[in-house]
Order: sequence, then structure tokens, then C-alpha cells
Amino acid sequence: MSQKGISFRLNAHITTIAIIIIASIVYVNYYFGSKILISKIEEGAINQSNLVISKISRITVGTEEIANNVSHQALYFNQHNDLIFLLQKVLESNQIIESIHVELLDAKSGKLMKFSSNKPGQLICLSDSLINNLNDFQKLKSGNSSRQIGEWSNPYYCKYDTSHLIVSYKSPIYIPDSEIIAGAVTCVVSLKMMRQMLSEIKIGEKGYAFIIDRSGTFLTHPKSEWILTKNLLEKASPIFDGNIKTIETAIRNGGRGAGHGISEYLQNQKSWFYFAPLENSVWSVIIVIPEKELFREIDVIFKIILWGSILGILILFFVNMFVFKRLLEPLARVTDAIQRFSSVPGKERKSKNEIKMLAESLEDWQAKYGVLINERNKTASEKVKFEKDIKMAREIQQNIFPSGYPAFPEYPEIDLYAAIKPAESIGGDLYDYFFIDRQHLLIAIGDVSGKGIPASLFMAIASTLIKNKAKVLSSKEIITRVNRELSDRNANQYFLTLFLGVLDLTTGIMDYCNAAHNFPYILHPDGSIHALSKSHGLPLGIYANKTYRSSSVQLSFGDVIIFYTDGVINSRDSSGIHYGIEKLENNILSLIDLNAQEVVSNLLTNISIYEGENRQSDDITLMALKFLRETKNQA
Repeated sequence: MSQKGISFRLNAHITTIAIIIIASIVYVNYYFGSKILISKIEEGAINQSNLVISKISRITVGTEEIANNVSHQALYFNQHNDLIFLLQKVLESNQIIESIHVELLDAKSGKLMKFSSNKPGQLICLSDSLINNLNDFQKLKSGNSSRQIGEWSNPYYCKYDTSHLIVSYKSPIYIPDSEIIAGAVTCVVSLKMMRQMLSEIKIGEKGYAFIIDRSGTFLTHPKSEWILTKNLLEKASPIFDGNIKTIETAIRNGGRGAGHGISEYLQNQKSWFYFAPLENSVWSVIIVIPEKELFREIDVIFKIILWGSILGILILFFVNMFVFKRLLEPLARVTDAIQRFSSVPGKERKSKNEIKMLAESLEDWQAKYGVLINERNKTASEKVKFEKDIKMAREIQQNIFPSGYPAFPEYPEIDLYAAIKPAESIGGDLYDYFFIDRQHLLIAIGDVSGKGIPASLFMAIASTLIKNKAKVLSSKEIITRVNRELSDRNANQYFLTLFLGVLDLTTGIMDYCNAAHNFPYILHPDGSIHALSKSHGLPLGIYANKTYRSSSVQLSFGDVIIFYTDGVINSRDSSGIHYGIEKLENNILSLIDLNAQEVVSNLLTNISIYEGENRQSDDITLMALKFLRETKNQA
């Protein structure tokens, strides 16, 4: 896009921002609007489902009322020999009952009398569970209830027509004003009729309903081969795609619920479902509606908003394109004029971006002018560049050294401070301190032979190698490894004097190795000092296979170790006399009870006063470490 004109690029940026804003608004509106719409849609679907359930419940409630009414009148009509007449009249006035069966115990003979009536053309089908003796009803009694109102049977096929699935409701007949059972009334209902009623109820375009018992077995279903052969609550469920246990518990307990799942009957379409119990039964009705159909209104609204937004963005794009071209036409003319004036022979510009073309033309123009200026001021510019490079090199070198005070505020047991003062812009001295692990602190100070940029580069390599090789807690091993690397890379024959120590903060013991460096001093709290005067080998960078030794020293609470480079003792006054070891020791004795920063600052001030106006001849580096922990040996 950078090769396009500025009008196109501005238009593209504005259009992109517009797309983001519009998309955000559309998303927010769709997100919250869909929640409200989905809630209303599901509420409407639940209301429709409740109407379906209400229609089916009329069958179960009506059947129970018929059976209970007949059981109350059976003894009376039997005494007048009109029981069959009663049953026929009941069948004629009720479409939901296929047949009625009455069993009565004759009080005189003790025999069981059976009366049956069925609609014309219907077979008389009795369940194997019909009572064979009146004591069957006694086991139905439970709790404090003395009378049993009746029960529904499990679905069963008529033995005369194995394709005819029926269910029956059985109600006991009691002798008036007693709890003695005299018989039972059984009303038979066809599940085929329930299935037909469900299929006639319009549930959207592809929605459907079915009945299951509390165990999940299909009692009705549009797919007839599933009836009594498939269970909704099995693991491979044809509809539920969620927490089967929660749904199973709700259905078994006769609860209501809704959710989303996959309908096998609808070719695995994502569907919404609702279930509720049928009144006065142990069955539940489940209604299934495809989500695509249920949420069609939301999809239509979203598509209208989406296409409307796309159309608006396209209109915005082309309108902006026209406006920007008109507004930026003067810029294009100016750019063309400058380009012709500053053109370079043989250089072809393919970009149509006016800003880029203008910038390139100005660059060419500036280049032409710069050639003339450079020829006149070549020496001056090279000097400025050199000074700039030196300044940058100094900043880089200063960034190599750790800084800040206190150095480790999270470690109150150590007080550490260091300062470096190069003789030139950049120098060859180095110092470093860092923790190898949480217990061991590495301290290093060194001096590279020579001064200037080459010495500083050698110093930077050495500093990097110290960090890379500090994987062990042995000072001599670290120095040995650093020496080997430096010697292999030392084409200019530089060398480095180095003092490196590893301090154990828990014990106060410092393991150190001195490779021909100036001896550090320890200032004790009682005002005495002593030098760590052991040397363990040659400077680094001379012999690659050189091995080094090490020593150790026990630090006590309040001890201050003072490290320095030879620039300290080689400082001269106006008469050319060196600062020297003796003057350094005398000054150290006066630094008792000071913190690390004060120790270093006092020494630097004293050296500066000693030098006066005399020019510094060598790099000066000072570092002080004050140990502030009681060790076990001291305790």
C-alpha cells in the first residue's frame, strides 16, 4: 500500500478505522440484542411447549377422572344390572378411552366377576398386570394414606395385535364408607392416539414432540422404531449434548428444563429442547425445535445489519476517495514540479505516493547540496563524527558497568559501591559485581594494558566472559576459563590484571584469585587494616593454558574491602610525585564508620585534591564492599 497515492492511503486508513468502529458497534448491539431476543424466543417456545403439554395432559387427567368416576358408581350400577350400560355410555362420550374393564368380587359367592366394554372395531386388550385378586391393591398403599386412588401401567403391546401399543390406568373400587376393596376399574388408552395428537400439533416447520417415561424410554416418537427400544438418557443420546446427569435427574424427578443439543432425528441439527412432566403421570413430554428455525429472526436482523454496514463502508470509501483527490491535487502538482527539478539521471521513481515522492526528491536535492558542503568541510565533519563515536562508545562502556546505590537493596547484609574515572573519553579499567546464586556474590576489578578504544573493547570482551563463565563458585576456575578465552582471541597482545572474589553471604568467607592486580585492603571496625597480599598468577590473556590458585578470607561484621586500580597510586601532583601506597593506606585509616559510597567518594575527592590542576594520566577505579552480617564464627 506504500506505493499507492496519499489520497488512497488516507482513505484506506479512515475506512479501516470506520470498519473497526462499525464492527464494534454491530458486535455490541448483536451481542446484547441477541441475548434479549433469545430470551424472548425461548420464552415464546416454552409457552408453545406448555400448550402442547396441556393438550396431552388432558388425556392423562381425563382418563384418571373417568376411571375414578366409574369406580365410584360401579357397585351401584352392578346392583341394578346396568354396569355394562354404564361402561358403554362412558365409552360413547369419551374419545380418549378405547376400552373399560371392571373386576368385582361377589360378596355372596366370593367369585371375581369381570365386565368389559370396548369401542366398535377395537380389540379387547388387557394388561398382564390387571389384578388377579383384590389383595394386589393392598401393596399399593403407603404412608398414612388408607385409600389408593390408582396407578398407570407401563406401556405394552396388545397380545391380539402386536403393533398396537397401549397403556392403562387402574383405579380401585371401595365398598362405600369402608376401606375394603371390592374390585378395580381399568381404562385402556392407545399410545398411537397420543402420538397422532402430537404429530397434528404444529411446532414450527420442523419441530416435533415425544413422550418418555421417567427412565427415559420413548413411549411416542415420530420415528416409530424408537418406541420402547431406545432410551433418551443412554450415553449415546439422540438429543442432549450437555450434562446428561443434570437432565436425567430433572426428568426422573418430574422437573422442567430447557437447553441445546443435537437431534439425531433431524440429521444431527443443533436444536433447542424443552421438557416438562405430564400432569398426574410418570411421563414427560419433550419438545424439540431446530435452532436454525428458532433463531431465524436474529439471523435475518444480523444479516441486514451486516450488509447495511458493508454498503455504508463502500459508500464512505468512494466518497472519501473523491474528496481526497480534489483536496490533495495541489500537493500532487507541487510534488511533480520538485521531482522534475531534483531528478537524478538514470534514476526512475515508480511510486505513486506523493509524500514518498516528495521525500525522495528532497533527499536527492539535499544529496546534491551535501556533496558541495562535504567537499568544503570534510575534515570538520569527520572530526565531529569521531567525537560522536567516542561519546557513544563511552556511553556504551558506562552501561557495561553496574550502577545505582544501594547496589542490592534486597540484601541488607552488604553495602557495595563503585566508581570509575577514565583518563580519556573511554578507558580500559573494569569492575563488576553480581550474584551467581542467592547466596554467592561475585566481585571483580581489573585493568587492561593500554588506553583508548582498543583497550575498552578488550575490557568489554573480558567483562562479558566473566559473566558467561561464572557458572561455578570457584574464583580460580572462573579466572582460568576467562584467561583461556581471552588468550585465544587476543590478536593485539593485550593483557588484563584481575582480582576476582566469590563471597558467601551466610559464612562471610570470600574465595578470591588475584591475577597480578593491586592488593585490596580490608578496613576493620577497630581501625586496623591489612592487605590481601597474595598473588595467584600472571595477568590474563598471555598464556592460554595457565592455571591459577586461590585463597580465602573470613569477613567479620563491619569489615570494608577497598578495591582499586593502579591509576589510584599512579596519580601525580603538580611536582610529578605519585600518590603511592602509603598515602592510600593513611587515607583508608580515616574512613572508619563510613558506608561504601562515602568511602569511595572520600578517596576520589582526596585523589582529585592531590592531583590539583595536573592532568590525569591513567584510569582510576575504586570499589568498596562493607560486610554487615553476623556470621556463625562471630556468634
